[in-house]
Amino acid sequence: MNGRLVALRALSTASAEAAPAAPEASEQAKSGKLIAELERLQNLPWWQSSLLRLGGTFGDEQWQAAAGGDMYMRVLEQSGLPIFTAEDGARLPERFYTRLQLKGLHAWVAHVRLRMEPKEKHSVLFRELMEHVWDQASLDLSHGVVTNGERMGYIEISKHLKASQFAWHGFCKNLDAVLASDAPRDEMAILLIKNMYVDKEGDPLVDETGTPLPGVERGARWLTEYLLAQRDHLAALPSEDVLKGRVSWAEPVRATSV
Repeated sequence: MNGRLVALRALSTASAEAAPAAPEASEQAKSGKLIAELERLQNLPWWQSSLLRLGGTFGDEQWQAAAGGDMYMRVLEQSGLPIFTAEDGARLPERFYTRLQLKGLHAWVAHVRLRMEPKEKHSVLFRELMEHVWDQASLDLSHGVVTNGERMGYIEISKHLKASQFAWHGFCKNLDAVLASDAPRDEMAILLIKNMYVDKEGDPLVDETGTPLPGVERGARWLTEYLLAQRDHLAALPSEDVLKGRVSWAEPVRATSV
């Protein structure tokens, strides 16, 4: 069974049977407090927690699934900051796929940190994080965010999601290669311009000579510094916090200071 479904079902069942006053699992997921709820349940009196243990509530997969849900909420909040479209920030175009890419970028930099830990400790966590990203994208597409309010059908949504997932995987591989290069800053800025500074049709934001439009290169340099700063910030976080989805982000620096 899907790790998230197991974890959420366990939490909602435990909340209903062991602690009626606890919030619903869906509310916990939305607030990024799934791990906190698991910890609360684990500390219940033995005659309550023992039943939950027998039911597998505190298995490793449940902890990772909960951590992935909590980490998604932190990715969602950070990637939605207005600095990414601001003049003194990344200057990214305002479009649905750019917002999706920003979630993907934050998920990628979180994965860079997770890879510092044994794979078996974060494989379910990261899979859960990305399932949340794609599930939300599917919901957004079904509500017509890219079709002027006209709802998409299942086949259309699947087509858009597959294309987005394929592009994201390729983007991440290229970002990993950039980090290992001799000039990560320069190469990352070029990669970001190619992939993120595009119009609604996916065409590069360039003039008639093929030169990036004013502000694009500066925005890409800002975003490059931002991503490298987040990588360094996450690398310094304790393993225990990261593996529980309790990540924080470095404060974005305005462009005048970059």
